[in-house]
Amino acid sequence: MSYIEWLRARVGPRKIFLVFGTVVLRDEDGRILLQRRTDFSFWGLPGGVMELGETIEACARRELLEETGLTAGPLTLVGVYTHPRYDVTYPNGDQVQQFTICLTGQVAGGTMQPDGYETTAQAFFAPEEVVRMDLPLWYADMVRDTLTGDAPAFSPPYTAPQTEDQIGVVRPFIGRAPLIGVGAMAVVVAEDGRILTIQRQDNKAWGFPAGFCDLGENVAQTAVRETFEETGLHIALERLLGVYSGPDFQHTYANGDQVQNVGAVFRARLVGGHPKPALAEVAALRWQTPDEFLAEMPSSTWRSYFALLCQHLDAGSFVC
Repeated sequence: MSYIEWLRARVGPRKIFLVFGTVVLRDEDGRILLQRRTDFSFWGLPGGVMELGETIEACARRELLEETGLTAGPLTLVGVYTHPRYDVTYPNGDQVQQFTICLTGQVAGGTMQPDGYETTAQAFFAPEEVVRMDLPLWYADMVRDTLTGDAPAFSPPYTAPQTEDQIGVVRPFIGRAPLIGVGAMAVVVAEDGRILTIQRQDNKAWGFPAGFCDLGENVAQTAVRETFEETGLHIALERLLGVYSGPDFQHTYANGDQVQNVGAVFRARLVGGHPKPALAEVAALRWQTPDEFLAEMPSSTWRSYFALLCQHLDAGSFVC
């Protein structure tokens, strides 16, 4: 049983976050692969829902192969698409706020063949054809951002008038079972290059402001909101540094709740506020150079991840 089948059997059609990996696949002539979907009968990009234990790249590659019969070479990050304007209600009534990570790369092998279950047709189209097609908004935005070729895309911070705790919506139905939870992390960089670090109350570990998204807000708003709630500081987001996912980011809380975290990481700058740790969550705040921060961390998966993150503070992006 897939993750989505297991989860829907418990939560029903109510709105939840789901993580999708989507690929803008291009051939040697730069054309873009589109597929005609069976659920909505429109043209779109190959992709699907991430499974427990997968990374987002593994999800994107698996879905690409299953749906199209094709494989891709190296994949790079196009952007993160989480705005409520991309919300979907499926024909069976299931409601979703997308947390979609879009990657792009060139076809590397395989034999093109629609699976006949999720897709009925597929073809490569010239970019100028694709931009004229009546694609769903989220696919159109992914294609646009791929063709623009700028830094990884994200929407400016947005929150709906009413929001809901994504974890609180689901936990009454699944108990402490593993859940894929989505969120954001902010690396706030001062003019002198130092970064804002926080010490968590629960395990005394040092890291960066972070937290789960609320249903009704996009991931950029999560980064801004969580930074203010945890530190009392206002920030402006400058760049999407990357995305983290997969089994390395599984966590079991003291009460037994299990979560596999998927999140977007932003570089940000300070624009106001007064340092005030939220003592229920944060024991201390500290401005450090990246080298100072990493030197104090014990060797671990998280240290390796933070080192990767710090390597991309000034250029590039990562997916892990």
